[in-house]
Parts: sequence; structure tokens; C-alpha cells
Amino acid sequence: MIKKIITLVLVLAPLSLCAQKFAHYSNVDVIQAMPAYRTAMTELQNVGKQYEQELTAMRAEIQTKIEKYQKEVNDKTPANMRERREAEINQLRERFETAYQDNERAYGEKQQQLLEPIYKKVEDAVTQIAKENGYVYVLDQSLLQGSQKLIFVNESLSENITTKIHNKLGITAADVQAGKAFIAKLQQEAQAAQAAQK
Repeated sequence: MIKKIITLVLVLAPLSLCAQKFAHYSNVDVIQAMPAYRTAMTELQNVGKQYEQELTAMRAEIQTKIEKYQKEVNDKTPANMRERREAEINQLRERFETAYQDNERAYGEKQQQLLEPIYKKVEDAVTQIAKENGYVYVLDQSLLQGSQKLIFVNESLSENITTKIHNKLGITAADVQAGKAFIAKLQQEAQAAQAAQK
């Protein structure tokens, strides 16, 4: 009797798996196509540039003080004057370090403030589509990319619902193209910035 039950379970288990529906999508493609994402990223870029300008000005002030110190201070300079100048330079360095940390923290908070609602909107859309269509699992393919794939998605047995998510969020084909162009522009700017630093 037990053998018959085990055999029945083993025969029916694969059939029940075949009846289940699976889906996948690209979270990156969805988010990048959202106009709200481009707006948020533009705002973050502006904030980042403002912070970078502030830090650049502080670096220049430190460098000027160091150069002045090197020109004016020598073996004949009184110890108290040398110590005072060194203290000024150290205070500027400490201010720079504090500003750098404050800016990083503020940038992270701003990034979370701007992007969290976007991520939530996508998550809600995916949840609704999964419920409406009876998907057992919905996998984000953007997490599965790279050389360290831990999960393989057989796309012939899984439905790509990226377009359904676009439709649910009101994302048009023009938005998708604008998102791709925006990301390409960001990548070019990042490459140009890296080339300028070399």
C-alpha cells in the first residue's frame, strides 16, 4: 500500500509542477524605462555635482595652504608659527574628511528617498501581475546575470512579463527608448570622468 502511495506521489508531482506557471522579468529594464527614475537620477546627479564642487574647493584650499607652508616655513621659522600653520592644515583636512563623510551620508539618504518609491511601485506591479495571472514564481533576471549565475531560467517554460509590467506602470515604447538613451548618456559621462582623472 505504501509503495502504491509513493509511486502515485512520484507520478503526480511532476504533473503538478507542469501545471504551475512561472514568469521572469528584468527589474533593471523596467526601472530604467520609468520617467520617475530618470528624474530621480538627474536630481541625484545634480546633488552629487554640488557635493563634488564643494569638496574640490576644499581640496584646492588645502593644497594652497600646503604650498604656502612649504614656501614660507623653513628651519629659521619659529616653532610656534610652524605649529600654528600645521594645525591650520590639519584642521582643513579634518573639515574635508567630515564634509566628505557628511556628503556621502546625505547622498545615500537622498538616493533612498528618491528611489525607494520607484522600487516599491515596480514591486507592487509585479505582485499584482503574479496574482492576476497565477504565477507561482516570478524571477528578476537582472539578478541572474553575470558569471556567478546560481539560477538558470529556461525561458521556453517561463513567461517574460517585462512588457506586462511596463503596461501596468504606464510605460510606453518611447519611455523604454528614453531610458536606454539616458543610461547610455550616464555611461558616457562616467567614462569621460574616468578618462579625465587619468
